[in-house]
Amino acid sequence: MLTLHIFSVIFSFCVIFLADKQGLAWIRGKKETLDPKWTRTLHQLAWAGLLALLATGAFLFWPRREYLLGQPLFAIKMLFVLALLINAILIGRLMHVATERPFRTLSFNERVPLFVSGAISLFSWLGALIAALVLFG
Repeated sequence: MLTLHIFSVIFSFCVIFLADKQGLAWIRGKKETLDPKWTRTLHQLAWAGLLALLATGAFLFWPRREYLLGQPLFAIKMLFVLALLINAILIGRLMHVATERPFRTLSFNERVPLFVSGAISLFSWLGALIAALVLFG
């Protein structure tokens, strides 16, 4: 199960890299708008990766639950995972902006949620990964 969990992490990182690459091209003006079908597909693949991580993580958690529930770092890791799940919902609500309008036409107030979401994503992925490496490495 650990192999599947690691594969899910790698898969998720690859999908998010592709999505972030598209988003950066949009922010830099290299793309006026993003393809709605491709954007939706990447978002669905990111959800698939997150759900695979949750499922494999649950199987890994169960035999060690008594130990893990007593570890503050595990609770912190779960908070990062919760942030990722909530942020994925937020991204689903925000991603249409990049498919409809060029970034340069967005107001400051329209840009802020996009950058906050990006920061939450980066911080939460790194936080969850580092917590896992410290707990189990």
